[in-house]
Formats: sequence, structure tokens, C-alpha cells
Amino acid sequence: MTIVANKGADAFIKRLPRDMRFYLVHGNDEGLIHERTRGIVKSVLEGDSDPLRLTRFDGDALAREPGRLADEAYAISMFGGHRAIWIEAQARDLMAVLEPLLADPPRDSTVVIEAGSLKKGTALRSAFEKMANGASIECYADDRATLGGLIDMEAREAGLRIAPDVRDMLVELVGSDRMTTRGEIAKLMLYRRGQESIRAEDVEAIVSDAAPSTLDEAVDSAFLGDHAGIEATASRYFSSGGDASLLMMRVVSRLMLLHRIRLEMEEGRGLENVLQALYVRLPPSARGALVKQAERWSSAALARRFAAIQTVASRVRSEPKMAEIAAVRALWALASGVRAGRS
Repeated sequence: MTIVANKGADAFIKRLPRDMRFYLVHGNDEGLIHERTRGIVKSVLEGDSDPLRLTRFDGDALAREPGRLADEAYAISMFGGHRAIWIEAQARDLMAVLEPLLADPPRDSTVVIEAGSLKKGTALRSAFEKMANGASIECYADDRATLGGLIDMEAREAGLRIAPDVRDMLVELVGSDRMTTRGEIAKLMLYRRGQESIRAEDVEAIVSDAAPSTLDEAVDSAFLGDHAGIEATASRYFSSGGDASLLMMRVVSRLMLLHRIRLEMEEGRGLENVLQALYVRLPPSARGALVKQAERWSSAALARRFAAIQTVASRVRSEPKMAEIAAVRALWALASGVRAGRS
């Protein structure tokens, strides 16, 4: 039985056990889930970019053709080497599909499931927490200690020193969402490339004064009901080479964050206390937009939109020619639902 807590997950992924054949990556931080799933797959393939060694499925595809998973798992690589099967579960119940593999684990393949938030006791999570050759890996919003460790690791890899007070300053400015945090840290490391250290003035210049990206502006416009804003920001985002899949990932992440915030608020907690408890750290403009969104939606209204948004996210990945159109329509649909967001 291997349950990998959020705090130790990154270290575990760097040194994966050789006898593991199944990994379940789950939690409430969409960006972190995707990052850790990608890290496991990369480790399994030992950095080999051969496309024949990696097969990707989404939950809908496996629900339609459940036999495809076993066919791939037991197939032998044409040119040798261990294979990885990456499954994006999309809230699908995959137990029936997985049972043949759990009973007879593949020798030359590893199955990695990228899931969302799974309650304790659900069939999929329980199965992974009990199996001897599998691991259940938790992914929750970064706390202060985790963020500090992440910053130290990125600085070391970039060959830069960062003093504790400067690191603490950076921790206060980056958000709890791993994908957003990675982006801010990457900008800072690039800015100081070739230098010896990261200074407080560098953090101030690159992170705290950074204008919201068109990606964030498009997501904000959707959850605020601003159709004109969507039109303008989405157009700029895609014209500058923006990726529709990344946009939908950010929408899902925002939906999950707002849902969690609203659940806490509806239990009687004040919004500011909730943001502090969830360690939401954003620049003033982004924080103001998030506060407005939290005031305009209810947890029930947000929950009703999960399935539709996940469906669009899947379509964006599977139909690249229609990806931009599908993503923009999803933003419009969210914006249209703002008026009913309290119900």
C-alpha cells in the first residue's frame, strides 16, 4: 500500500519504485496534478521522446471502447523499452476498465491516471491505496513550506542563489496554484539567467508589477460575465500563439478554486479569511477580480458546470482544428451563466 502525501510527492516522483505499474494522481490543484502526471510519465520513459512508447487516452474514449486499454497495456513495444499509458480520467469511473489489468499487471507498461478531486473511499482511490504495485499521489494547493521548497529547487537548477528573505518575499506574491506559480518563477529565473543571485528588486520588477496575462484576463472575463472582454482577450491570446488546451486547464483550475472558496463562504466564513486559509496570494488586480467572481457565483452553480467544462477540455485535446472555437464558446457559456450563478 502506497499513499503519497502532497508534501512528499515531488521527491517520490524523482525516485519512482521500479516495481510500480499503476499511478493515480488526484487532488484539487489541476495544474499540480498535470505537472506531476507528466513527471511520472517522463520518469517511466527515462526521458525518451519516442512517441511509440507513450499512449494517451481520455476517460470518455475508454468508456466507449474499454478493451483498448488492455490491448495497449499488454502490447510489446516494436523497438523495445518500457511503455507508458497516460489516462486523463475526466471524472469517469474507470474501475471496470482497470480490473483486468489489476488482476494481471502488465510487465512492459505502466499506467498513469490523471484524475481530479476524489473523495476518500471512492472506488478508484481505495483500489490504488490498497494495491501493492500502485501508488495514490495527492495534489493539493501549495502551502508556504511547499512553495519555499519549490522556489529553492528552481533556483538551484538555474544556478542561482536566493536569500531566505527574498524567497519569503516571493512566496507572498505567487499564488497557490502550481501552474501559475511555475510561470512566475520561470519568468524570474529567465530574467536573472547568467547572474549569481536573485535580489529583492528582481522580484519586485518581475512578479509584483507583472500585468495580468491575456490568458488570465480571458478567464476573468468569463467568470465575470464580460462577453466583450472575452472577445478582446481571447483574440489577443490566440493571435500571440496561445494554446487552447492551456486555456481550458486554467478555466478548470479557476472553477475548482472558486468552488472551494464558495463552499467555505457558505459555511459562514468570511471571504478574506477563506483566501488566507487557502493561501491565495495574488497581485491586487487579480485578487480583485477573484473576489468579484466569488461574490457572483454559488457553489451549486459552479458544481453544475464541471461536467460541461471537462467535456470541452477533452474536445480541445482531441480535436485540435476546433480547439480555439470550442474554448471560446466555453468562455461565452460561462459568461452567460453569471446571472444565474447564485442559484
